[in-house]
Formats: sequence, C-alpha cells, structure tokens
Amino acid sequence: MKWGTEISALKDMDEVEQNKSPGRDLVWYRRKGDTLTIGEAKLQNIFYSFWKGEFESVWIDVEGEENFEALKKELFEQFGRPGESEGSMKEKGKKTRRERDPPNRERAGVLYAWWGKSTEVLLSYSKDRHKGTLSMNSKKIREERRDDEKRREREERLKKREF
Repeated sequence: MKWGTEISALKDMDEVEQNKSPGRDLVWYRRKGDTLTIGEAKLQNIFYSFWKGEFESVWIDVEGEENFEALKKELFEQFGRPGESEGSMKEKGKKTRRERDPPNRERAGVLYAWWGKSTEVLLSYSKDRHKGTLSMNSKKIREERRDDEKRREREERLKKREF
C-alpha cells in the first residue's frame, strides 16, 4: 500500500477506531487476512491509519523480547543501521523522547529510528512492559497534518478573541 492511498480504494479493511474530533480526522483499520509475522517475529497487531481518508501510517505491536529482537533484525537487514538510536542521541547530547517526557521514563526502553526520503520508521521496546512497537509514517502526510492542526488552532484562538 502506498502512502496517500484512498481508503475508498481498499476493500479488505475493517475500521477499528476513529478520532473525528476537530482537526484530527484520523481513522484506524485492520486489513483482513494480514499475516501477523515479519521474518521470525510474531506480531500482535497491525493497524493502518488514514488521515482525511488517505493512508498515513502503520502501527505494529509485538510482545516479548524474542519477537522484538527478531523484528529488529529484519529492520536492520532491510534498512541498515538506524539514523539515531537512543544511546547515540544521548552521546551527542540530544534529548531523547524519554528525557523530554519524564512521566513515561519508567516505561521507556530502547528506540531506533530510520529516516527515508518519504518515510519515518520508529522501533521501540519497553523492557518492563515486554512490548515493542514499530511505526512507519508518511513524512509528507505528517507535515500536512501538522500544518492543518496549526491552522485549526490559530482559527480557534481567533474565534476566542472575537468573543
């Protein structure tokens, strides 16, 4: 499935959840018949999100360190070494997601990121929860979504000033 594919063009998707609050327009789906494996990794779930009806991201959950390591191996083989791992971000003095979000510190574990021309790939694992997540996101649609959210926030602020 290519980024931006219209949900109306896909017949094998089941809606799971939607967030139609102002500015969100995000709907999550599962694909009927998805194989819940990548290489040797057994996956818990695969969710596909569509923003304003366009495919914008995929979210994959794994349980257990063995499945996480198998998934990580596949990603390293497919994409090479990550652009920034949590460890290398600390060494360079950059703030990691864990450092920016102290309440979640105890749940954090490892984070790997790959940035392609059109796709952002993030792989994380929480050691204390024994759960991992792989997300792949369209950079273009993510930027459109951010711009749309900022525009809506500005409009809301202006409405409040008018009263």
